Order: sequence, then structure tokens, then C-alpha cells
Amino acid sequence: MIKRVAITVAIVAFVFSLALITSMLLSESRGPASIDLDHDGQKIGGIYLRYQNQVYASVPSNGDYLIREADANSFRLLDDSYRNGQFGVDKNHAYCGNLIVKDFNPSTAKAIGNDYFTDGRQTCYCASMSVGNKDLSIVSELSQRMQYGFGIGDKPQTYIYPFFKLEAGANPYRAILKTEVATNGTLSYYEGKILPQANPEHLRQIPKLYNDGDTRESERYMADGQHVYYENTRLPLKDHPGLYAIVIDAQNQENYLIDPKEGMVYVNDIAFEKQHSPYRILSLNGGHIYHALFLSKDGVFYFDTKKRKVLRIEDNPFNTGKFTEIAPLVFSDGKQILYTQTSEVWGNNKSPGLRSRSTSIYRLDEPGTGTWEKIGMVNGTSGSVWKNGSTWYYFDQLGDTQLIGQTIYRITDQATVDQLLSPEIRTDDIRKLVRTDHMAKVKSTELITAKTSYSSTYGWMIWVPVFLLAGIQLLLWILRKLGINPKPFSIKNQRLKVNSLLGGSYALSDIDMVVFSIETAIRQSGYSGCFQIETKDGKRSRKYRFATQVRLSADTKQELEVYIADLQNMLKQYKVNSTMSLSS
Repeated sequence: MIKRVAITVAIVAFVFSLALITSMLLSESRGPASIDLDHDGQKIGGIYLRYQNQVYASVPSNGDYLIREADANSFRLLDDSYRNGQFGVDKNHAYCGNLIVKDFNPSTAKAIGNDYFTDGRQTCYCASMSVGNKDLSIVSELSQRMQYGFGIGDKPQTYIYPFFKLEAGANPYRAILKTEVATNGTLSYYEGKILPQANPEHLRQIPKLYNDGDTRESERYMADGQHVYYENTRLPLKDHPGLYAIVIDAQNQENYLIDPKEGMVYVNDIAFEKQHSPYRILSLNGGHIYHALFLSKDGVFYFDTKKRKVLRIEDNPFNTGKFTEIAPLVFSDGKQILYTQTSEVWGNNKSPGLRSRSTSIYRLDEPGTGTWEKIGMVNGTSGSVWKNGSTWYYFDQLGDTQLIGQTIYRITDQATVDQLLSPEIRTDDIRKLVRTDHMAKVKSTELITAKTSYSSTYGWMIWVPVFLLAGIQLLLWILRKLGINPKPFSIKNQRLKVNSLLGGSYALSDIDMVVFSIETAIRQSGYSGCFQIETKDGKRSRKYRFATQVRLSADTKQELEVYIADLQNMLKQYKVNSTMSLSS
């Protein structure tokens, strides 16, 4: 019984793998190639183009989709705004991306702003940016990919333009604020989802502060005089004029809201613990940090992006004195220098990938007089030159993204000082000074570290596709060894049968010519073979693609030329004419 079960499981796994691989290979030939669409298609506007009297939508991150229901002759955008390029209409329907907006009147449709659209009777939100389709599970995606490959289903919607319909009311909706908000005077929506209990008459965007003192309006934090919102989530605090968001310079950080009245911090919609307040941000500069650090009398706090939690480091080295930020991420209390610096840990060959990122606070342990003198800026904003006693230092502002690994360097000679202060200094010159030891690492002590680990899942992300590819290669090798390599067509009982799910069968007496060609392979380097059947009544079949053997890589032109010659010899035996297209 165990043996039978094992054999059954193995057969099912083999058949499924074979079906999956075959469908993926077949999917490569479904529809026109992107290069054909770009070269021969007629641009309608936005994400849409017209090709062979059909409309295609280019959905970022997932390629082109045929809109089967679209009328190519009447299809158009509502206007030329770049924000509305994802919304199209024809004489019959309205479309968000490549999907039909049901019960929406295209003849009265118009854009009202902030990614909202109305036909005068109903209003909808259609985002201007595509996102991953969270409603599509892995199982569903694999199933849809197989159906699409075998020509019995549509291309899976792995990326989508978020779409929501708004509740109808007595008054029409209008766009307000400079973010994705619309209201009808009673109900208010953000990105198509309700803002609970919001008062649209007083709704405002909370200001956000940059490290240079500039302020703009937050796209995600809003308030209405009573309530405060992060996107569609109502936060547990009351609105007041002192609220502001912060932007950590040069960092793709989370969103932070500061409530100076209560000394509280919110990261996205997560509140820091009240018991440790008041909090203050260490710095808005981001050149040498991976974590936004917040100081409290009870420690240093940061948000771990993997654990999605606010974590605490009990020791706060800044509690020992009154520190000021004399340069970006460099702090002094008149006696000592503290500064932040980052580090990364990467795996090895057995466990590759990024394992962790850390932001540490160091104490400078170089001997000095205690008096720091700023000499000048380096290239405006790249860094600054400082002097302590007779020793020169470089305080960097470029950061890790510019391959400057240390925050502070000791300058080893006067010529380097002169070069750094020269108006012609470039970023590459600074990197070269570090590489050639004209700027040396300083002596320091690591005091505390904020760390985010990635090793728990990152290894699997690397190895899964490796094992999958190896398994596919092994399966294809077995198929080749077994001689399973079907030709693109076969001839039996005076009929030519195309070996494809969408192929047909032709009487040899009806065939005027079989036209072969060699074309550039789709989405990979190399070539693929093609053939079309011309019948004596002047009709021509669709273009069928084929390869010389079962494998993942594409053929070379020479391999296809030899293979096509064999196919032509087979046709010649049955007195069927064939030719090689000159376009090959």
C-alpha cells in the first residue's frame, strides 16, 4: 500500500510538473510580444494602445493585457492628465486598467481628481499606480498560469490597479486636498476607502517636516479638528495644531507622526508606548542610519520593519549630557563626540543574502583638546572638515548609498584638507581618498545597536527558485532521454496536424505552401522557429512557434536552420511545398 501511494504521488507530481512547465513554455507564445506592441501598436494614451484592431493595457510589473471587450475604434482616455492614464472608456464600457467598471456610463464619465471618476450617477476610485494583487493566492496564480498557457484561460491578474466604488448619496463627490481624498459633504474617502467619522469641512493634511526646515503636506496623515487619521485608520489622539509628521532624509523609512503636546510618536498607525514618553527624534538626517532612533529617559526606541514592532534599547548614551548635533548625525556635549554608523551582515555560499542591518551609536575615542572648530563644507552638502587641536577630521554626509562607510574619518595630511575644501571636489574623489588611506578610520567604542534581522526568511527566498529551476532542468533532461520531443506538426492519413492546443488539421491537397521563419525569442536571448500554412483558397493560418528540443533556453539560429531543413524534407516526401521566409 505504501509503495502504491508513493508511486501515485510521484506520478501526480510528475504530471503536474510537466503540465506546469509545458503551460509556462506555451504562455510565452500567447499574444503579441511586447516588442511588437511597442513597434507596431498605435498609442492611445496612458497605459493603452491599439494593435491589430484590439486594445491592450500595459499593467506595470506584469506586462500587457488584451482587453477583449474593448471597442478599438471608440476607445479613448477621459483626458490627458498623467494621473488618469489608467482609466479608459469606449462606446460600451469604462475600464480601470484592463478591467471593466461595471454599470458605469462611459458617455457621461469624467475625472474629478485625486484618482476618482464619476458618471454623474456613481463614483469610483481607480488608483494611478498598480500594486500586487493580494486577493490572488499562490495556488490560484499557478492554476491560472497553467490555464493561460494551455489557452483555456486568461492571463493571471498578478498586478492590479486598486479599485473601489463609493457609496452613492444625494450630493456629487468632489476631490479635496492634495492626496487621494474625495467627499460628497457627508462621507469622505481616502484611496477609495471610508474615512470613519471624518468632517470634510475641516479635513486637512498634517504638515511634514524635513531636515532642512522645509515643510510640506503629508500624503498619509490627516486630521479634521477632532480626529487624526493615518490613511483610513483613526488614531487614538485628538487633533491640535502642533501635530506634524517627519521625513528622515535619504531614507525609505516608515511614516512617523509626532505629537509634541503629549510627547508621543506614531509609526504608521502604531503608537509608541505611552509609559516611556516623552520621545524625541535623534535626527532627521539619514546618511548613516538604517533606523530612525527616538530618545526617551527610559532608553532608545526604534521600529523593526520585519517584526513590525517598536523595540527598546534600555541604555540611552545621550542621558549623560546636553548633546547638540554639530553636524549631521554627529553630536557633542562639549566633552565627547557621539555619532551614528551603519553595518550590514551578509550570508555565505551556503546561506546567501542579507542577514541583518544595524544602526549603532559610537563614542569617538580620539585624543583632543575638547574644542571642535568647523573649517568648511565639502562640495556644499557632501560633508564638512573639522579641526580638533592639530588634527583634522572629515564628517561625512553622503552616507552608505554613496559607498562612504564611515561617518567620521581622520584626515592624514594637509594636501587632503586642501583637496576636500576645493570647489572641484567630486564624490568619486572622496571615495578615492578613503581607498588610498588619505582619510583613515578613527578609534571609537560602540555603545548601543539597533538591529533588524532578515535571515529567518531571506534564505528561502534565494533557494526556492534555485531548487525549482534545478528540478525543471532535471525533468527536461529526462524527457529528452526518453525521446519525448514532439515535432511542430505530424502527417498521417493525407492530413497535416499541427501539434498545438490551438492548432488545426489540414488536408494535404488543400495546402499551397508551408512558410517557415526564424524570429527573435520572446523574453530571452536566442531564436524560435515559426511556421504558417497557406491554403489554396488564399487563407493563411496563425503563426505557430516551435523549438528544436525540450529545454528552457532558446535555440541558436544555426540549430533552427538545420531543424527546419529536416522538416522541409519531410514535407517534400509528401509533395507539400515549403519555403523559408526572407524576413528570417
